[in-house]
Amino acid sequence: MPEREIDAGWIGRRIAQLRGERGWTLAALAGRVDLSTTQLSRIESSARQPSLGTLIELARTFGVTLSELVEDETTTVYHLTRRADLVPRQIAGGELSTLSGHFPGIEALHLALQCGSATPEAQHSGEEFLCVLAGTVGVTLNTDTLDLDRGDALQFPARLPHVISNTGEETAEVLIISTHILNSQTPGSGETRGQKRRGTEELSI
Repeated sequence: MPEREIDAGWIGRRIAQLRGERGWTLAALAGRVDLSTTQLSRIESSARQPSLGTLIELARTFGVTLSELVEDETTTVYHLTRRADLVPRQIAGGELSTLSGHFPGIEALHLALQCGSATPEAQHSGEEFLCVLAGTVGVTLNTDTLDLDRGDALQFPARLPHVISNTGEETAEVLIISTHILNSQTPGSGETRGQKRRGTEELSI
């Protein structure tokens, strides 16, 4: 019986998914498994097929079994994120949780920003949509600052330098949805989907 062919494309997407869930940059994961950032990027984009030794090391680093790492992609056509399953990662002044899955078109995040805090300045390709879920925030676009209350929404070209600040007296919660140019790396902090981002080592917005 012929050996079943491994879907190298799925393995790359799976590695990118696990990395994104943990909030690791390409450089952070590459350092943990003794690969260069370029090598890891090529694995995630399916331009390079990982060796068995690399797969074992990646599984160990992610804390999953090898079979869990390379298991077949499900045929589910949706991604469901339960609130109880969110894994917030600490950023300066708050917490950031990833809501979106492996679908490549958008990245959805939940930002909880403490009173008096602000995100680093960000600038990237695509578009950005914000909706304030709780509290009040100020969004600075270039030199303009817009005040948003609970329920307010804002959409803008993400190439504009932008900063989100908590202007209220309670923790602000913001839903952030970003679109991206495809043919790239996966969501996460720092450089994502092949785009140069500024000021986003800790926060991808």
